[in-house]
Amino acid sequence: MLSLRAPAKLNLGLRILARRADGYHEIETVFLPLRLFDEIAVECSETPGIQLDVRGALLPTDRRNLAGRGAELACQATGLEPALKIRLEKRIPIAAGLGGGSSDAAALILAVEELSGKSLDAATRQGLALQLGADVPFFLDPRPATGRGVGERLEPIPGVPELWWLLLLLPFPIATAAAYRAASAELTLPRDGSSIASLLGPSGVISSPLNDLETAVARRHPEIGAARRALERAGATVTGMSGSGPTVYGGFPDRAATERGAAIVKLPRGVETRVVSSPGSDSGNWGWGVAKW
Repeated sequence: MLSLRAPAKLNLGLRILARRADGYHEIETVFLPLRLFDEIAVECSETPGIQLDVRGALLPTDRRNLAGRGAELACQATGLEPALKIRLEKRIPIAAGLGGGSSDAAALILAVEELSGKSLDAATRQGLALQLGADVPFFLDPRPATGRGVGERLEPIPGVPELWWLLLLLPFPIATAAAYRAASAELTLPRDGSSIASLLGPSGVISSPLNDLETAVARRHPEIGAARRALERAGATVTGMSGSGPTVYGGFPDRAATERGAAIVKLPRGVETRVVSSPGSDSGNWGWGVAKW
C-alpha cells in the first residue's frame, strides 16, 4: 500500500494574454503549493477496475472524478493492471479554486508509477497530466513556479521563502469558463506577457498581484472585495483572489501574525478560514508526494 499527500495551490496573480481557437486562454500566473493536503491511500486489488472511496466530501466515485481518471491513464501508460483500491480523504475544500481535484489526479499518476515499477519519462508524465486538466502538470512537482500557456508551461522561481497565508473560503461557486469569458471581453487581446515572476523575491511578495479575472468576478460577487478589505483590516500585507475564485487570500509576515489575523478578521456567516503556509523554493521534501506504508 502507498500513502500520498496531495497539496493545494494558490494562484498569485493571473493575466490573460490571448484567446485560443480551442476555447482556452493563454495566461501567465504564479503557482504556490500550500501545506494543505488531501490524504490518499492506494493498493493493488484482486478485483478488476478502479475502486474509489471518497471521504470528507460528496464527490463522484466514477470516471467523473479526476483521481480515478488519473489512475486509469497511468495504468494504460505503465502497463499496470487497472485493479486498484483508492481511499481519498478530502481535506482541501472543493470548488474553491485551490486545485484539489487536479492535485489528486497528479498524485495518482505518481502512485501508479510507483506501484508498477515503471518510471515514465517527463514528457509522457506531463502529457498524461495535461489530458486531465491545465493545472495538473504543476502538481507533478509542486514548487513556486510561473505558469504560462494554459498553465502547463512551468518555470520554477528561485529564492522564494516560506510564506504564510490566511485563506477565506467564500460559500458560493464560480463558473471558471464564465469568469474567463467575462474578463477577456473587457481586455484588448492578444497582449504581451510580463515578468510575472517579479511578484516574488527573497523577502516574499514584493509587488501587488493583479488578477484579470477578479474585476469580472467581483462585479457579480461583491463579497470578494469585502473579503479583501476584511483581510487588510486584520493586518494582511497583500490580498487577492486566487485564480477564478472564490477563495480570497491574505499574506502575513509569519505564522503568529497569520493566526492573529484569523482570530480578529470580521467575516459574514458561512465564510470559512484556513491558516496555511507555502513552502519556499529550496524546501526540498516538504511533506507532499508518495510514501510507502
